Amino acid sequence: MEVFQPASAAANGVRLCVEPFLNAAFAASSLKTLEGELRYVPIIMPEDMQWKYTARSKLRKRQRIYDCAPQLDYETFIEGIFEDQLREYLRGIALSAPHLAGLGATPQQIEDFNTIMETAVERIVAERPDQARH
Repeated sequence: MEVFQPASAAANGVRLCVEPFLNAAFAASSLKTLEGELRYVPIIMPEDMQWKYTARSKLRKRQRIYDCAPQLDYETFIEGIFEDQLREYLRGIALSAPHLAGLGATPQQIEDFNTIMETAVERIVAERPDQARH
């Protein structure tokens, strides 16, 4: 992650919830056989710094890697509640869907990816009773 310090604690807290969930969900789906790699490097910077830290997602077809590096909404990680932060973090990952075919994903794998992403917020929140719901 490329994160301006005031947002780092919230972003890291969300990451610690998302990574194990997505790893398990992908492993339990048709995505387990996808031989490509999705690397997620979200950029969370205040508006006045975004020009310097631009989104730079890129498909590296030969290496079978998609570097997903979108800009996320900084204010969400500063002022938002956990669910909003989770939603924003996952929104960035979901932007990868159209590029999965470039990694060799089948239509079924792309559909599974989209389904996992669409249900992730609800499922992660349900697994985290310590987080307040609003």
